[in-house]
Amino acid sequence: MRPQSIVSLIVAVLLVIVGLVTCMIAQNMAQANGEYLFSEIRGEDNVQTVDLTDSEISKIELIVEDAEINIYGKSEKSYIEFVNFKENYYSLSATNRILSFDEIPDLMSMLKFWENGFSFKGMRYILNFSGTSEETENKQKAINVYLTKDKLIKIFDIQTKTGTITIKDMVSETDYNIIAEDAEVNISTLKTSSALNINTGSDANPVDPAKNLTLNLTTAFINNLSVSAENLQMTANLFRCSGNGEIICNTGAVTIDSVTKTAEMNLEIRSAGGFVHIDGETVSPPYNHIGSESNPGKLSINTVTANVSVRSANQTPNSDETAAGE
Repeated sequence: MRPQSIVSLIVAVLLVIVGLVTCMIAQNMAQANGEYLFSEIRGEDNVQTVDLTDSEISKIELIVEDAEINIYGKSEKSYIEFVNFKENYYSLSATNRILSFDEIPDLMSMLKFWENGFSFKGMRYILNFSGTSEETENKQKAINVYLTKDKLIKIFDIQTKTGTITIKDMVSETDYNIIAEDAEVNISTLKTSSALNINTGSDANPVDPAKNLTLNLTTAFINNLSVSAENLQMTANLFRCSGNGEIICNTGAVTIDSVTKTAEMNLEIRSAGGFVHIDGETVSPPYNHIGSESNPGKLSINTVTANVSVRSANQTPNSDETAAGE
């Protein structure tokens, strides 16, 4: 055997040993932290599950490129499923009562640095020795959050470029902060004494408006609402904003069926070129109406050419609790 071949063999053996030791260390760290080192294959999907039953998680941060994100309340158990995300191309951590998932579509995510170390899931995922086909890699990615009625998550921070976000049967004091470029948000049977913010920033942390946003609200009772999009298609049925609401868009359409009668709403609508309808009647913008001086809350809609319709809902729930599915 040539000396060069012997050296190459020794180097290869050393690399194998280092890899095995690294994997063993990572596995022990994962077991100690309650993390999964390898994903579970469930049918045709690759699924990783995180149990939230006994956790003290109060905030969930989700950052993805393109995925379905589903948040379901009134479940029998509290847990999260991460479906069809390629191994080593995301980071998942739970520290300081914050669960964070961050999809990173590059090879640098092979090593995931944690607060107390790192985990390495194996070169086979990078070299594709696992037999992952292109069809598997292109499967629909999804994050499913299931929460019991008494499991309180105070804050959801969600960032996505494209995808669909669904929130259903959530009755809690939860803030929902969503940042998206091109997305569809479907919310049904929601009651929160906090806020729903979509592409809303601050002076210190400005956020660009969503480019294209479809927002569907059905039986939604929200304290504060803030929505900003270039093109907005918004439909709200059986909707109430008890605090301050602000909707900003350039184009599209905003249709709101309000549980609160329009005569009792503090309402401001500004439009440069769109039609404005209040209870089916055309009004000239800017439209300002003070329905209750004792109510400090106000719904403001500012648009360039979007058509706006606000009307009293034909159906009125007996109570907020009934409407929110309690």
